Amino acid sequence: MSRSSVPSRSIGRIGTLVVIAAIALLLLGITSASWRSIRPGYVGIVFDKASHDVTAGALEPGWAFINPLTQAIQEYPVTIQNYAMVLKSSEGSTTGDDSIKIQSSEGQQLNLDVVIQYQVIRDRAGQLYQDWGGADISIVEDRVVRQYTRTQVPAIAAGYTWEQVVSSQRAEMTTKITEVLRTEFDRRHLNLISFGIREVHLPETLQQALNNKIQAQQQAEQQKYQLEQARIKADQDKVVAQGQAQAIQAQAEGEAAATRIRADAQSEANLKLAASLTPALIQYEQLQRWDGKLPLFTGGATPLINASSIISGTTTR
Repeated sequence: MSRSSVPSRSIGRIGTLVVIAAIALLLLGITSASWRSIRPGYVGIVFDKASHDVTAGALEPGWAFINPLTQAIQEYPVTIQNYAMVLKSSEGSTTGDDSIKIQSSEGQQLNLDVVIQYQVIRDRAGQLYQDWGGADISIVEDRVVRQYTRTQVPAIAAGYTWEQVVSSQRAEMTTKITEVLRTEFDRRHLNLISFGIREVHLPETLQQALNNKIQAQQQAEQQKYQLEQARIKADQDKVVAQGQAQAIQAQAEGEAAATRIRADAQSEANLKLAASLTPALIQYEQLQRWDGKLPLFTGGATPLINASSIISGTTTR
């Protein structure tokens, strides 16, 4: 064996090892790329690049095996998503003033803070992928949730006065907007959970007018309360006065009845007394009160008592 053949064999072996290592790394890379993790709260939609078809059904959270050379996977959230369009940039889904500008039926401009809750319909996630060309959920959210809301809200709000938007018809308007958006979302494979108007921002002039109205209503309510309390007090005083009058009347009737009873008793006693009086009884009573002295009379008056009979011990019949 020649000395030159040894280095050639060594180089050949090294080359072989390098190729084997490269193939191993390639296979490892392909294998690693074949395994994808679907996050909790998401479903995975597999797209075949060769046939341009979407795999039937959605992959559940966990590990999924795909062919990285011919297939791609897109995740869509199926949990409830929140999207806020508000005046304060720190609270909305988009930076800056993102509130919805509307015009009332009188032409007054108002700003609405709205909050939307929605979710991807799980069984239609594949159709969503096809309709939107595999777009990310952020694209779908912007084109559907944001754009349709900003279109439908002003259209419906235009049928209400600014005062109705602020207070009396706000719930009704919210219901109408919810019904329209729910239909639009459903057509695009989204489920509208809720739509709410969180706050209404008024121009300074309208805000002052509203404050004045609220103050006037509060004063009216206070006056109504005071009048009601006065009425209750008057009714209470009336009841007390009636009670006192009835008590006085009852007392007077009682005293009158007592007087009548006493008079009747006195009258009956007088009748009995009159019936019991006889000349002899009268003379006896007079004698009981006589002090034994004969009265002196001048003229021809007849003494009240027959003294001779008293002195003689005989009584006049």
